[in-house]
Amino acid sequence: MAQSTATFTVEGIDSEDDSHAIADELGEVDGVMGIDIDPESGEAAVKYDEDVLAEERVKITVRELGYDVE
Repeated sequence: MAQSTATFTVEGIDSEDDSHAIADELGEVDGVMGIDIDPESGEAAVKYDEDVLAEERVKITVRELGYDVE
C-alpha cells in the first residue's frame, strides 16, 4: 500500500454542513483512508491509497458535488 495525501483548496464551502457532505462523499470512495476539511478556509487534506485511487479522482469527486478545486 502506497499512502499519499492530496492537499487542495475547495472553493464554495459556505458551512460545516458543506464540509461534512464532501467528507461523507469522499469517505465512500474506495481507497480513501482519511479526510480533513477546514470549513473556514476550504483547505482539504485527503489521505488515500495510490495503489487503488489517483489524486485526480479525489478532485473529480469534489467537482461532481458542485465545488471548485484549486
